[in-house]
Amino acid sequence: MKETPADKDFGKLSHEGSRAFQDLTSARIAIFDGRVEDAKKFVSEADKAFGKAKTDDTVFTKAEADLKSTHSQSYQATDTGRSASSADAMKKPIAWLPVNGAITINEDYTADTTKTAAVADANKSLKSGDRKGALEKLKLAGMDVDITLAVVPVEQTIKDVHQAAELINDGKYYEGSQLLRQVQESERFAVAGIDVPEAPSAAGSKQLDQMAPAKH
Repeated sequence: MKETPADKDFGKLSHEGSRAFQDLTSARIAIFDGRVEDAKKFVSEADKAFGKAKTDDTVFTKAEADLKSTHSQSYQATDTGRSASSADAMKKPIAWLPVNGAITINEDYTADTTKTAAVADANKSLKSGDRKGALEKLKLAGMDVDITLAVVPVEQTIKDVHQAAELINDGKYYEGSQLLRQVQESERFAVAGIDVPEAPSAAGSKQLDQMAPAKH
């Protein structure tokens, strides 16, 4: 069975990919402002970072049809063109790179003192940089939590960003910016819930008691 994004340390993000995706926005803003040297710098850094991210351990394989999109028209995430994806192409598993993410609590927990305390405790863990521990505390409190990963298709993104860098370096700034916009629109979303652990059965509880160290 293949891992879902949430199984991989609750959906780790790619450090290189996240930085590179932010650089795409910075490059487009620089072009809009007429700061072409800055645009060249940002797109060059994005090009290098995406190349490194290709072998990132956060990359996972999934069909585009299994992901969500905020765009009304489907972006072709494979190399067969930029027109509306065929159903067959969208069902083909390809490599995706997580570049952004969000954690959502899907319930009003304010009236539950136990869950309110768990959220406060999770905030403390997050403040100390223990993201995984924070999520574990929400999970153990039985909270309805989703992780949403923003992902981009690895191969197509590398190809397009490299081409955009060449266009911008050749003085074709608006053409390069347009291609970067298409890369941004290739973003898809993978949503995964955090499973709530089942309460142990009576037999299981007895076994745990037997395994626990003796109290002195």
